[in-house]
Amino acid sequence: MPVEFIGMLGARDSEGGQGPAVDPGFTRMFARVHEEAGFDRVLIGHSSSSPDGGQVAAYVAAHTERLGLLLAHRPGTVAPTMAARTFATLDAFSGGRLAVHVISGGHDAEQRRDGDYAAKEDRYARTDEFLDVVKRAWTEEEGFGHDGRFYRFDDFRSEVRPVQHPHIPLYFGGSSPAAYRVGGRHADVFALWGEPLAETAGQIAAVHAGARAAGRTVMPRISVSFRPVLGATEDEAWERAYG
Repeated sequence: MPVEFIGMLGARDSEGGQGPAVDPGFTRMFARVHEEAGFDRVLIGHSSSSPDGGQVAAYVAAHTERLGLLLAHRPGTVAPTMAARTFATLDAFSGGRLAVHVISGGHDAEQRRDGDYAAKEDRYARTDEFLDVVKRAWTEEEGFGHDGRFYRFDDFRSEVRPVQHPHIPLYFGGSSPAAYRVGGRHADVFALWGEPLAETAGQIAAVHAGARAAGRTVMPRISVSFRPVLGATEDEAWERAYG
């Protein structure tokens, strides 16, 4: 089974924390460092105060040749029909290098900064419906309508399709029963934080249970995220970790 290495990129130097929120020179340099180091993808995160990830991803795509883009997206602030066209357009301009990392949301206070007052369970239900619509928009040739709990529209038609088939890869994050259920249904890759092996095995089992409950026979792949702390010696690394 192939192993994929994913880095993380911001639009400015997070270590320094100074200067403008968008630093084109730093972003370009950081992306090229990932590409030259052989990373497969780079995660472009999302928060209620960060630069628009789609535009960051487009800039990175324009200044790299091979590096994959993993664009974080929170359902709820953009209609799924618009999101589907946006992602498909970026996939076309990047030559099929896009993947979307779906995050239903964590902290209520952070969600509300963008006007999202939905409760956690409702956010996952909305994500489920959102992804149903997005995947149909990517794959259906004929116009279609939708009348659901969170979204309603008539005769949607899209001229833009993803370069990748059958659709743009979907990554999914979360660590609750609702996340395992919805992610198990939709995700190509389910993303976990690094935990002790027993806890990680339990999370993977929950994701697979969600996938089987949705009728899937091919299980989502698993991504595990770590934040290494480096030092010239082990003692120095621990000092930095606690500092």
